Amino acid sequence: MRVLHVMWRMSIGGAERAVYQLVREQRRRGTEADVAVAGELGIYGERLREAGALVHELGCRHALDLRGSRRLTRLAREYDIVHHHGIEPLLLAASMRARSPRLVYTHRGGIREHGWRKRLRLRVAKPYVRQFPALSGNTRQSARVLARFLGIPDRDVAVVYNGLDFALLAPDREPEDVRLDLPAWPHGSFLVGTAANLQPLKRVHLLLEAVGLLDEPLVHCLVLGDGPERASLEELADKLGLRDRVSFLGRIDHVGDYLQLLDAFVLPSGPEEAFGNAAVEAMGVGIPTVVFADGGGLVEHVRDRETGHIVRGTDELVAVLRELAANPGSRLRLGEAGRQYAQITYSLDAMFERYEALYLRAMAVSR
Repeated sequence: MRVLHVMWRMSIGGAERAVYQLVREQRRRGTEADVAVAGELGIYGERLREAGALVHELGCRHALDLRGSRRLTRLAREYDIVHHHGIEPLLLAASMRARSPRLVYTHRGGIREHGWRKRLRLRVAKPYVRQFPALSGNTRQSARVLARFLGIPDRDVAVVYNGLDFALLAPDREPEDVRLDLPAWPHGSFLVGTAANLQPLKRVHLLLEAVGLLDEPLVHCLVLGDGPERASLEELADKLGLRDRVSFLGRIDHVGDYLQLLDAFVLPSGPEEAFGNAAVEAMGVGIPTVVFADGGGLVEHVRDRETGHIVRGTDELVAVLRELAANPGSRLRLGEAGRQYAQITYSLDAMFERYEALYLRAMAVSR
């Protein structure tokens, strides 16, 4: 089976990382999986090319670039399955014009308010997506969002969770070496952290506010990642008097080096969050993980107080962090339960098998 995955870009991002791991796993198992990238090739596109995948650059300068869509039509005819991971009308139409491949669409978005341009593109894309024989969401929430958008029953949209290669998070450096990158915080400090593309939907300000409300001087915070909100978050840390308790480390090439230092992980995203790879990765390496009750697909990953914590506001986050800081044994138990759950539920095996079933459905419907 030859599978072509269609992405707008393959730069840093949760969807891009998920598709990168999916293609790697499919190729490892003998599926000839490649990628068509409409815009920016990005780090994950480069890594897939290094791994032997064909990464076709369509050269789209914008969403209405007809030359890129014509390239995709010609390219799609060479594959058995064309798997789209984004709603771009011209790209969807391009695959449909190819006729020969079976078409699959995976929705990777949460609940969002869109501007008029995006709403117009969605309206144009809707009739195309409705004709795809196989549909999925990467969480139950994403599947429901897609079903509501298309006006179809929930049962017509499969749920296929991202599969994560937790081995990629094994540290490359010893903890003592990594600590040299950080301020000389006192021995025994409780270290809470997050890893995110620093944009509004991640709501990292809620974590900073919680750290500011903790009166324990040994609670410190690591913020891994970069993005448009970084400057305002640094200003907030200054305003809250947290400059000596928070470190902004920017983009980290190997996040596992820093995850090994954390006592707790918090991803405070709102309902726009469709999946939240970073939270599952933290769980998968045994870090007690906290998400918010309105956190979209994130809440599907956590069984409250069994495999992690679900909080309903900053005050509850403060209470949970205080509890975790005071109880090392509880941290270990919660972290181990989360690790076992994440490594089973979000395994590469489970992802591969569910997508294979989705492809077979597309082929059966398309006959």
